[in-house]
Amino acid sequence: MKFLQSRLYHKVIFKLAFASLSCLFFFSPLVKAQAQIKKESTSVSNFNHSLIQLTKQQVCPSTQLLPKRIFETAKYYVYICRGDEKNSLGYYVQIYKNSGSKITIPVSNKVGEAYFAKNTGVIYTVTPYELVVTKFSKRNSLVLREKVNNAIAADGQSLTKGCPEGNTSFVEAATKNYIVYICGRETPDTYIAVTKNGTSIITLPLLSNYNSSAKAEDSEYIAIKGKTRYLLNRKMLRVSRDGHNLVKEKVLYWH
Repeated sequence: MKFLQSRLYHKVIFKLAFASLSCLFFFSPLVKAQAQIKKESTSVSNFNHSLIQLTKQQVCPSTQLLPKRIFETAKYYVYICRGDEKNSLGYYVQIYKNSGSKITIPVSNKVGEAYFAKNTGVIYTVTPYELVVTKFSKRNSLVLREKVNNAIAADGQSLTKGCPEGNTSFVEAATKNYIVYICGRETPDTYIAVTKNGTSIITLPLLSNYNSSAKAEDSEYIAIKGKTRYLLNRKMLRVSRDGHNLVKEKVLYWH
């Protein structure tokens, strides 16, 4: 009798453990998504607090030239201020977070949401996705490349185009000209590629038989539109048609 009771007890415990484990697997994507939303919310809150502190200072060349774009990286704030009669494209203002040192340069060119400024042989480029500083010479040399963590317009709207609301960003990868997101709710199911200047975006369903791995960095994601094939892995982004490469770029960072 005791033996039967013991077996029954262990059977009940096993079922409860199995049920708990099933719940864990079911809710883990939701927990991951909620954690990501909380992290993003905290980041935006900290960003807004920093902006309030900065707006107490005069950032743009004139009090009449208000910022129309604001970008934040790990080390810098970049403001694109409105233009005037002298510089119709506006002004590029870069502030170093640690010291508060500031440079102000007229914007020399604009393509979509990409802004360019030149100063004594140095080119500053900022987009909603990255800040790049290049020393201009016979062979351009990279001085700085930083991921943009926040990018907003004057009305407070985000300038970035990432995963849809309610989706988890399983991968965010950057190449020289593109930002690629692998999105989904519980599992990766969508490929989104955005040009860094924000002028073009493509959204496609992932092939269900993509090369998945427990580690995202070991996975290979494939999407197809007509005869065009989009492939992303940790090393490269390749877009091809009929076996010919249309785009082949090295992945610069992978998150």
